[in-house]
Amino acid sequence: MKLSEWFLGLSLAALSTYLTAQTGAPPDGTEQTRATQRSNQAATYSGYVLDGSSGEGLPGANVYFEGTGIGAATNVDGYFVLANVPAGRYTLRITYLGFETVELPLELRPGESLRRDFELRPQPLSLEEVQVSGQRVERQTNVQVSRVKLNVRQLRGVPQVGEADLMRTLQALPGVLTTAEFSTGLVIRGGNTDQNLILLDGITVYNPSHLGGLFSSFILDVIKEADLIKGGFNAEYGDRLSAVLNVRSREGNRKHFDGKLSVSLLSAQSTLEGPIGKGAWVMAGRRTYFDQIFKGTDLYFPYYFYDLQGHVFQDLTDRDRVSFSWYVGRDNLLFDALGLSASWGNQTFSGNYRQLLSSRLVSHWMLAHSRFDTRFNLGGDLGLASTNIINDLTFQSDWTYFASQTTEFRFGTQVKDLTIGYENTFVDSVLFDVNQSPLEGVVYGKVKQWVTPRLLVEPGLRVTYYDGHPTKWFFDPRFNVKYLLTPDRYLNGSVGLYHQFIETVQDDFNPSILDQWVAVDGSVEPASSVQVVLGYEEYVGNMYRIQVEGYYKTLNNMLTFVDQRSTDDEILPSENLNDSFDLASGYATGMEFFLQKEAGRLNGWLSYTYSVARKILNGQEYYSNWDRRHAFNIVTNMVLSNKWELNWRWTYQSGQPYTPILGFYMEKLPHESAPFYQSISGGRNSLRYPPYHRLDLGVIRHYQVRGAQVDLFLQVVNAYWRENIFQYNYIFGDTGNGLDDDGDDEIDEPDEGIPQRQAISIFPLLPSIGITIDF
Repeated sequence: MKLSEWFLGLSLAALSTYLTAQTGAPPDGTEQTRATQRSNQAATYSGYVLDGSSGEGLPGANVYFEGTGIGAATNVDGYFVLANVPAGRYTLRITYLGFETVELPLELRPGESLRRDFELRPQPLSLEEVQVSGQRVERQTNVQVSRVKLNVRQLRGVPQVGEADLMRTLQALPGVLTTAEFSTGLVIRGGNTDQNLILLDGITVYNPSHLGGLFSSFILDVIKEADLIKGGFNAEYGDRLSAVLNVRSREGNRKHFDGKLSVSLLSAQSTLEGPIGKGAWVMAGRRTYFDQIFKGTDLYFPYYFYDLQGHVFQDLTDRDRVSFSWYVGRDNLLFDALGLSASWGNQTFSGNYRQLLSSRLVSHWMLAHSRFDTRFNLGGDLGLASTNIINDLTFQSDWTYFASQTTEFRFGTQVKDLTIGYENTFVDSVLFDVNQSPLEGVVYGKVKQWVTPRLLVEPGLRVTYYDGHPTKWFFDPRFNVKYLLTPDRYLNGSVGLYHQFIETVQDDFNPSILDQWVAVDGSVEPASSVQVVLGYEEYVGNMYRIQVEGYYKTLNNMLTFVDQRSTDDEILPSENLNDSFDLASGYATGMEFFLQKEAGRLNGWLSYTYSVARKILNGQEYYSNWDRRHAFNIVTNMVLSNKWELNWRWTYQSGQPYTPILGFYMEKLPHESAPFYQSISGGRNSLRYPPYHRLDLGVIRHYQVRGAQVDLFLQVVNAYWRENIFQYNYIFGDTGNGLDDDGDDEIDEPDEGIPQRQAISIFPLLPSIGITIDF
């Protein structure tokens, strides 16, 4: 704990030193009293913007004094600060899409510091075109490089299987792909899935998906907002190379008890919430049940998963809040006929403390534990088995200081105590056994500064101490910039250096189902990346958002399996990473186009991505698994009436690269009783699967039944039954074994000595029907 105490002391000392230098007072709240005593000082106006129906904070609400350039957007808690406001009379205006607009005349006196909280009443969106000009404040005052925020309303407007799903929706954004139709893992701008930092209320979630790719781990009814940064993220985030997905839980309804029940052909889930003391709680649970309803039939598949997710908070005072968040999810697969058993899952728990030390200074403290484990066995005691366990204990402190209307500071510290175990055995032989306990400490800081009325810059620095590598200290400078061409046209840019210290091992020959995590040791260099992003952003008619971005990033020191066998039968000779794996480098570059219509009778988005992702291993350059030259998505939600809603999504992607099998030979080892086939591979990722495309449709019928909102939904995935290729499987035959090896009813043909390629597809036309009751 000496290291954690050192980082904490350093951050607090820096905070005290800065505030003393700026105000002559320590950060204990006394500066507010002293400020009001100085009549020549400007005023400060602050508060929370809340949902009037539930009491939850509204992130991204716009608060401004009409007719002036003074304004701010609320943060993730719904908090805003208008600092250094000249004394005088103003009209305060608060806007948020889907809620009433608040207008309030007020007078600010010199040196005054006022705080007031506002509750906005929900207001149904008209079926006609609506104006969302109030969002101008947020988009003007924040650098939004490669950033997309989606609320629950937008997430529900995408057709899914059984229920709306966060990860499936994100895959329709530009620059975002999936590893395969079988997965909800995110491939963002050519980076592997482990290169994305996935956070749930600040807690790292290591594998947020379930088998089959129909569901991600997060339950949508408990989510307030999903914030995706596809690159160029600043110093508050780290230990990943590609992207950040920050998922924030709802706080719960502090006004009254509420519940929701949803049942479909595949799963059932329930959400309950209500007030408790000076706060609220919300909990949700979900389980699939096709392992039960199809038992004893030809459709039986011995697999199920469950998720439990929740959040509770209490306001100790009007300045202090404590909250707790948790998630537990598990997948279980038991296939006795194949001797296959697999189990994997996440467990997260966090305690958070939020404090307003003054109207301008906000602190967040978190202590969290995250665990991810996988257990795989094929063949029982005489087969292959692997176990991978990650335990992550994290302490984090984040501070925000609103110095003025033109200057904002954010800084903090983080300590991670990691324990990683990875064991791979075959029969009674241990092939690979590693136990790692690295310690990681971070101090970061960034400044948000308006240099001119049109130029906003955000320089930042992240310093990481990692004791698992001889270098120990790593410095990651970051820089973001925004230039306002007009009030509705902006240029965005970013450049930064990034390091990653724990990662999964990439397999260029086989799709990964269960990822295995390891920590960087002294034998290899940490993964690193340099990113450059340039973009143009425009808002047309206060309704349409246009975003065009170009990016280039390097990817260095990626762990890759040594030979051509799959991850399941690889024999790993030692505990040192450089003996077991090769280090690959690479780069990714591309252009993205995004057109979004946020509201109205017809809303949704259209996206197109042109990208190249290359990898270099042992001097050979080739396309990475995630290279897709073209990707196009159209997502549309149409409100036909107050009772009917229609949505659809169409996706097209260039074919994914794969490594072909050119032939095979027979090999017999001295300790084996019989020879076996050994394949001869072609060039790495030298061929491509056919293009991928799919249409998903959904229709919703809304009812009111005795005061309850009831939705009946019908959804069809892969509506025109496109047989998209998941993988090619090769069958090795023999011209003299007396068998029909290629399945054409002919025995021992000459071509049966040639490997026979079979295409494997995942999803046929897949309909689903269900009902949701909000009571």
